[in-house]
Amino acid sequence: MAKFLNSVLCFLLIIAVALGITQVNAQKRCSEILNPTGCVLYDCKKECFEKHNGNGLCSSGGAIGQYVCTCVYNCSLDDDHSS
Repeated sequence: MAKFLNSVLCFLLIIAVALGITQVNAQKRCSEILNPTGCVLYDCKKECFEKHNGNGLCSSGGAIGQYVCTCVYNCSLDDDHSS
């Protein structure tokens, strides 16, 4: 009888844990070029944070020595600014 009771308790514990686990909603990462003609890191970070609550960074553009302000942020799956 004790083994049966232990088995039932273990089963109920497993069910309780399985029901208690919540699904994690993964967020999609998006990016947007805020300034394609140049980048000042302070201004880029500020604009990105204000616009998307994201992280602005200076990344190389097409030409050597040219940088663009790129904003990387969490977005919804249906956002059309994704890249």
